[in-house]
Amino acid sequence: MTVTKNKIRAVLFDIDGVITDGKKYTDGISKEIKSVSYKDLDAIKSLQDDGILVGCISGEDTPFSRNLAESLDFYSLGEKNKKKVLEHFERKYRIEREQICYTGDGKYDIGALEYAGLSVCPKDAVYEVKLIVDLILDTAGGQGCIAELYTKLSKINDKERELENNMKVSDIVRDRISTHCHVSGQILEDESLLGVISEVCGEIISSYKRGGQLLLCGNGGSAADAQHLAAELVGRFYLERKAYAAEALSVNTSVLTSLANDYDYNMIFARQVEAKGRAGDVLIGITTSGKSENIVRAFRQAKSDGLITVLMTGNISGRLPVLEDTDYVVAVPSDDTPRIQECHILIGHIICEIIESKLTEESRNE
Repeated sequence: MTVTKNKIRAVLFDIDGVITDGKKYTDGISKEIKSVSYKDLDAIKSLQDDGILVGCISGEDTPFSRNLAESLDFYSLGEKNKKKVLEHFERKYRIEREQICYTGDGKYDIGALEYAGLSVCPKDAVYEVKLIVDLILDTAGGQGCIAELYTKLSKINDKERELENNMKVSDIVRDRISTHCHVSGQILEDESLLGVISEVCGEIISSYKRGGQLLLCGNGGSAADAQHLAAELVGRFYLERKAYAAEALSVNTSVLTSLANDYDYNMIFARQVEAKGRAGDVLIGITTSGKSENIVRAFRQAKSDGLITVLMTGNISGRLPVLEDTDYVVAVPSDDTPRIQECHILIGHIICEIIESKLTEESRNE
């Protein structure tokens, strides 16, 4: 488990089944009784003291849950769509999803668990939850789950802080370059992944021969990567040749802001795919986590319209909705966002070079 490469800034959790044991007790008359481990209450305070936002997302809205929520930095009660709440939290506090840890145990938690950067469940979570989370605790719900999570996060963070503080700047430089070389070396040895990259090149070349185009999309640094690769094809890479139709869907600010305002931010790419994409075109979606909702929706629209879809991502764990509409997965073997992005550009450059070389060679032989 890698946490501090995208340092956790928020810990959110379900109440029933995580802070409590998920069972309902009454006094035999009307009053509902639940218990919370002192260890969890202490851990919540410790997390807050460390500068981490702590909150709960519960489908229940009861006197007990309201009382617990008052001590937290954030809470949402009575909402079953926990992923939606998590997205709201992300926007409100301007915390990247990769920096959010969510702990849940039941079916209503699955969407939030898949969305969060670090997903955690107690040992007695339902089977479907255990299949998708990054970390299964040794503690059952209501028995100190948050306390165990705090201990694990603290140990990892302390170890990496100690290592970082003791390293010279030159050592840090060497370490990062070494890590990059290790990841790219893994790609070099992965015949299956190299085969996928070759197939992607073939699909884009075939699309261009049919008069098709390449669309690319991504968020943040991945948006910059999409624009970078589009520029290599519209302009030139190594050779003087005709321009190839390639467009990053993140460049028109009027389109982006109107779609985000009139519809939803998660529709900013899907709507453009619907407007511009044609059967046989290729769509490349770049997302280090593989969980970006606007790319999930773009791929769904692309498959509906007959486009070929290529996902550039990092390590894949658990069930990713985007895979249902993905033809080719180029997964960099890393959980570290900077290393993944560096390899995305490496792979993207190779794809651009091969496309340019093959198409230019064929045009000269005609």
